[in-house]
Amino acid sequence: MRYLLFLILFFFSSLLIAQSPYQLRNSRELGLIGTSMGMNGLASYLHAKTQILQPEEIAQLDVDKIWGIDRWVVGNFSVSAQKSSDKFLYGSLVLPFTLMLDQPGRQNFGKVGLLYVETLLLNFGATNLTKSAVRRPRPFMFDPSDEIPMSLKMKKSAQYSFFSGHTSFTAAMSFLTAKLHHDLYPDSKASPVIWGLAATIPAITGMQRIRGGKHFLTDVLAGYAVGAAIGILIPELHKN
Repeated sequence: MRYLLFLILFFFSSLLIAQSPYQLRNSRELGLIGTSMGMNGLASYLHAKTQILQPEEIAQLDVDKIWGIDRWVVGNFSVSAQKSSDKFLYGSLVLPFTLMLDQPGRQNFGKVGLLYVETLLLNFGATNLTKSAVRRPRPFMFDPSDEIPMSLKMKKSAQYSFFSGHTSFTAAMSFLTAKLHHDLYPDSKASPVIWGLAATIPAITGMQRIRGGKHFLTDVLAGYAVGAAIGILIPELHKN
């Protein structure tokens, strides 16, 4: 119990650190979290209303109706690429905590933690709400090959191609980390490298999602843009 009390005291004391580039306001934090929860609630409602496509409906999906910029993706299907993208996704979730290795990051532990949660919730809400509202079939749905089991196509998630969640989450976490580093360590010579990595990680993730047959190019581009915007916007909204 005393260890739990210590962690709670450490968390709240870090919120009160005077030397910080971020300022918290109850109205703003409640607004961001409330908006995110509302988006997630609506996404859950739409998900429950989504009907699973039947084999005859899947057979009628027309490749010619896919935008030209995306059509080349049909035929891609790689389980190894899908697993690779999972690793990038899970790895990106710990990126912001690497800032805790030095004093400015540790001093702002509570505020960074709150920005992390807000970024996750807002990106989760924006991604899931868009997926469940648009209901775009994934690229593998257009592939008549017997190598892709019908059981995989007859899942609700098979209709959630737009936009790429893996790409949006890795972009959000990568750009959040780069933005936090930029604000907490304004004189760091490593900033160009960190921004470069922030741009590269979601790009690689997106390419793996395309190779895996999970997403079209426009899914990845949209996910990248939304995730990067949220990752940068949340810290910027809290600047003093």
